[in-house]
Amino acid sequence: SIELVLDHDLVDRIKPGDRVQIVGVYRALATAASGQSSTSGVFKTVVLVNNIQILGRDVSHLTFSTDDVRTIRSLSKRKDILSILGRSMAPSIHGHDIIKKALALQLLSGCEKNLANGTHLRGDINILMVGDPSTAKSQLLRSA
Repeated sequence: SIELVLDHDLVDRIKPGDRVQIVGVYRALATAASGQSSTSGVFKTVVLVNNIQILGRDVSHLTFSTDDVRTIRSLSKRKDILSILGRSMAPSIHGHDIIKKALALQLLSGCEKNLANGTHLRGDINILMVGDPSTAKSQLLRSA
């Protein structure tokens, strides 16, 4: 994977899951060692994005049977739907119930809102996951 750098009007134009075409400049940025003016010889590569064209979402492979729709509707009426979704996240990892629920909420995202005073609320949910080494943080994020 490669890091894309978007500035000014390009920020917030796309969301996770969007299929896009990117035009930009591929750059190798020198990273200076802490407190030194010279570089370490290691370069970080990024694309400085000039233009984004949204191609849409790839939903052509999604097919729902009538049983699927019926099951989804019955699950949506349950009071414990967040617990069900949390348990379905990374079932091989024991515990971390609150983190799993937070990841489920992040995947579902929030609602964008434009307030009367002109404020724009994105509706994206961000998570900062901090913990001891070897506590399944990376595996939980990969499963999401």
